[in-house]
Amino acid sequence: AEGYDGILTVDGNGKDGLEALPRFIAALDAGFDYVQGSRYRPGGQAINTPIDRKLGGRLLHAPLLSLASGSWLTDTTNGFRGYSRRYLTDPRVAPFRSCFNDYNLLFYLSARAGQLGYRVTEIPVRREYPASGPVPTKMGSLASKLALVGELFRTALGGYHPDADRPLSDLGAVPASASRLAAYLLPLVFLLILVSRLVAILDAPDIWHDEAMLMANLPLASIWEAFAPLPYYAQAAPPGYLLLASAVVSVSGGAPETGLRLLSLAGSLAAAGFLALTLRRLGAGLVAPIALALVFLSPFGVRYGVEIKQYSFELMATCLLLYATVRAVQRPGPANLALLAVSGLLLILFSFAASVLLATLALAAVLQLRLLGRGIRSIAGLFAGLVVMAAVWHLTITAAATADQLTYFSFVYDKAYLRLPFSGAEEGPTVKNYLSIMLGMFDPFYRFASEYHARRLFAVGGVILVGLGLLASLRRGVLLPVACVALLGGLALLSLLRLYPILYTRHFIFAQPLVGVILAIGLATLIAALSRWTPAALPARLVAGFVVLSGGVSLLAGLTQEKQQVSEALAVIASESTDPAPLIYVGIAAQPILLYVQPEFGVRIGYGPGAFDPDFRKRGSTATLTTDYASELRGHDEIWMVETLVYDGSFAQVRQDLLPLEAAFGPCEERYRSGSSADLGHTLAHSCRAAGDLPERQADDPAG
Repeated sequence: AEGYDGILTVDGNGKDGLEALPRFIAALDAGFDYVQGSRYRPGGQAINTPIDRKLGGRLLHAPLLSLASGSWLTDTTNGFRGYSRRYLTDPRVAPFRSCFNDYNLLFYLSARAGQLGYRVTEIPVRREYPASGPVPTKMGSLASKLALVGELFRTALGGYHPDADRPLSDLGAVPASASRLAAYLLPLVFLLILVSRLVAILDAPDIWHDEAMLMANLPLASIWEAFAPLPYYAQAAPPGYLLLASAVVSVSGGAPETGLRLLSLAGSLAAAGFLALTLRRLGAGLVAPIALALVFLSPFGVRYGVEIKQYSFELMATCLLLYATVRAVQRPGPANLALLAVSGLLLILFSFAASVLLATLALAAVLQLRLLGRGIRSIAGLFAGLVVMAAVWHLTITAAATADQLTYFSFVYDKAYLRLPFSGAEEGPTVKNYLSIMLGMFDPFYRFASEYHARRLFAVGGVILVGLGLLASLRRGVLLPVACVALLGGLALLSLLRLYPILYTRHFIFAQPLVGVILAIGLATLIAALSRWTPAALPARLVAGFVVLSGGVSLLAGLTQEKQQVSEALAVIASESTDPAPLIYVGIAAQPILLYVQPEFGVRIGYGPGAFDPDFRKRGSTATLTTDYASELRGHDEIWMVETLVYDGSFAQVRQDLLPLEAAFGPCEERYRSGSSADLGHTLAHSCRAAGDLPERQADDPAG
């Protein structure tokens, strides 16, 4: 108001060398906005500095505020400083607030200048303590020093930001020159999410083995069946999804596949909406389209956005809980606490990982509220109740519902617990495998060339971006980084304790929003660093390019989903068989699929007498086929064999299994093959003709 271009500050206890004043003025005149005096710069003097001050300042205070600022500082406890007018009057700084009543203002101004991109420098100064007698200070007691450390961490973690409830606002800020482009980014992302999933649905893949096994249990006979073990194929799904899917099957008639895929699409769109609302409340700006593209436009996101399973609704429940948590932390009033309670209950209904997620976000929310100096009683009490409820639910409903699956597939789950390096264990995923599984959710090559996990190059880059995102977000609060680290670390700990198996990437879809946002923050931090030397509109253009590229990958993923193509195998049988109702021996993995794919075609037999029903526990052998199905074989001169989920290492076994049938019935040959071992395995069709009635081979190519 008085027209000054800047101010200088100096302590009034006579310790500072005032001969440095002209150097401060010269630095401000040169365009610097924050000029820090440093006794540790070349030319500076630290005379009689107490050892605790030197160690605390150089090993803790200065490094921590340097990380928070993004500018290297060496003497942040020194009050000999200069500030420009434009820095102090920036509304994003707002230094004249009642919360600054101690040393915290000095700490805050040290960190905030670099965060906002102001020019920062240090100049050498002399600071001299008395050679003897008491040290002139206000920090004599242990309590005052501990309070100082608390203020230091609150500053470094963004607790004094004037817009602390919107911690990403400065990182994702959109310049005026790019505002029109940025306005189209989120609508474009949502359009690509919708189109990529519709493309995947219209491409009409056969339902695959896992989907068919779950569908065999639908519709439910009653609501209560959603809370009990499912009867067929040792399947399990959260009750919330089972109730929705059962309703869809009930109204879909004989072909429920499309309705169930549209249900998953609806869950995926709802998840994207809740995540977008969360990021908007955090002031994410350009971070939001990056995060949404990473989570929903990856091949993983497209695949499980239409899969006939609970995954998209598990993702939706996670995003809703994250949104409700952010609202409750920002304004812990009755309405937002009620929303948090409802979202927690929905998470319990729609996710097997509810207790882990609730505990993770409870810790992050409480720490964030403490950082902001707000009360924690109401939100901590609510989260505690939800965590207890989720734990009881898990030990009763979830444990009973998943018992059959864990028992039947124990040969897989027993080898899926994390092992530490040098532990001596020979089985189980390593920490590297664990990170690769987590980052597979964002890999643009997921299922194209990288099977279930992230490729090594992407995994390394992903780890670097996650680290950068964690550091960048820690400068702006603890909610997101603590939630991410606690979730990943908690899951790893539970796996080490053999309480949570680490098997496939899809089993961790509930972690995708948190990890995706941290990845997006890391990528946005790199883009923001580039903007210091490039035109202001470039970051928005780079984000737009990233969104468009992600959209292309998502459309490609929708069009190139690997399919088990059992319907194609049946089409080959229909065209090549001389029997209008061919006898088809259906392998165990193909049985649930053929409950839905052309169910009226042919005479179908399976393992053991009457085994062609949804009972995964029945097993048999082709060696007894002619005995088990003697009456069916009497009326046929040809048997067709349909197998799926056959991987490269299993072809010899498939051929070996055919030998008893060839000996008892007649020669067999492969007539159809599709798929690959990179994803859902191969689907095979063999024909076996009765001896003495073998037709000429119709094609040299066994794949047909």
